[in-house]
Amino acid sequence: MTINETLAYICCPLCKADLLPTDANLRCVSCNAKYKIINENILSIVPNITEDIKLSIDKWDQLYKSQLENTTYDRDLVTYEQLYFADVKSQLVEAKVLTRDVIYLEIGCGPFFLGQKLAKDVKLIIGIDFSPAALQIAKTMLDAKGITNYILIQGDILSLPLKDNTVDLIYGGGVLEHFKDTVTAVKQLYCVLRSGGVSFNTVPYLNIGTLTYRQLWGNIPNFFGLKQLAEFIHIKLLKGRHMIFGYEFSFLESTIKRIHKQAGFKQITVARFKVQTVFDFIPKIFRKFAAYLCNSSRLFWPMIKVIAQK
Repeated sequence: MTINETLAYICCPLCKADLLPTDANLRCVSCNAKYKIINENILSIVPNITEDIKLSIDKWDQLYKSQLENTTYDRDLVTYEQLYFADVKSQLVEAKVLTRDVIYLEIGCGPFFLGQKLAKDVKLIIGIDFSPAALQIAKTMLDAKGITNYILIQGDILSLPLKDNTVDLIYGGGVLEHFKDTVTAVKQLYCVLRSGGVSFNTVPYLNIGTLTYRQLWGNIPNFFGLKQLAEFIHIKLLKGRHMIFGYEFSFLESTIKRIHKQAGFKQITVARFKVQTVFDFIPKIFRKFAAYLCNSSRLFWPMIKVIAQK
């Protein structure tokens, strides 16, 4: 898409006013804030960044820079297609039928594997991520496939640079848990959705699994007492050593429902997120049993999906 076409969807994340292109920047017509045009398809519209978000940016950008330098993203896409795509898409279309007038937004899109697979089914795909390296991978792959109906934005989900009431379907695959202020993040999703629009997010489930093996990557249980203890251990004592995905919450079903209600959503469904589970970090002899537990018992579900309609 051209910059002028993109202006119909984006706005200043600070005051929600229109943005206008000036040289290599976008300028807010109201507060005069400036944002960088990285190129015609990647925009950097990032306001102030908090400490927990900076931790996540640093962790994820390291990963994506490595993929960009080693050009391993094509191989990673094949893995995604083989293991996850069919399951994710089937659950997504159950929540919202994809048609050629749908505006699709993927938060924390990374290399935008799902978005690029859905591009032919919808009017426009919008990918938002913190990592410039991830967005560059996404652009490289989209352009190579001849996909043109896309917008890529380096942005903050706590201050979405999108106009209100513009999006029909939002997908976040393991994204909301990386924000301490989950309520504000979900409120932002509610604002940009049109009436009847659907928000579909997956988050780690607070159960035996997240209290045991998920501590290997620094999960923080979003439950009073456990939260403060885990933050002290992983952030203060271990200095984020195990937080390979940055700051990460796990949620009770009741907690994530309440957060969506606070944001304004009325129709909210929470259920197990059905995808293949991979346990490369444990001995092979135990992997089938671990997968069985994760698929059959709520005590070990790795992820839940929360589907909310505006």
